[in-house]
Amino acid sequence: MSLEADLATATDTTTVFLGAERRRAELRADLAAIGTAFTTRPSILRRAAALLAEELPTATDRLVTTGTADAVAVTTALALHTGLPFAVDAGEVHRGDRVAVVTPVADDPAGDLTDATAAALADRVRAAGAEPVVLLSVLAADGTPALAGTRTPSENPS
Repeated sequence: MSLEADLATATDTTTVFLGAERRRAELRADLAAIGTAFTTRPSILRRAAALLAEELPTATDRLVTTGTADAVAVTTALALHTGLPFAVDAGEVHRGDRVAVVTPVADDPAGDLTDATAAALADRVRAAGAEPVVLLSVLAADGTPALAGTRTPSENPS
């Protein structure tokens, strides 16, 4: 593609000029400077959503999150970026959906679905007949940037 075509189709013009690692490094620096207040910064939410979207399995049907303002802000940004619908507290999850559980901050240092919030949410997703396939978090439990997804086990390990 030409530069003009790349710019016309890019959801974020920085993706045209910067590689993924550079974008990730710059966002990590911004997150480290701001901490949990990132959910009030549209430019940071937009960039975080773009990087989290890269972690989504291709067959993801829906995003699900808790009802906290920060969680809804992150999930809304990701939904706008990907076009995927989202549910709060597994409210509109349907049987057979492949679901990404989205949290602004991972509760568990291991970043998997063994933490209380994500595990409870994953249990509600399973109870609705859906499958949680990935946990996405912007920050790790210690407040450092995570911007990562962790594949979830098919069943809750507890």
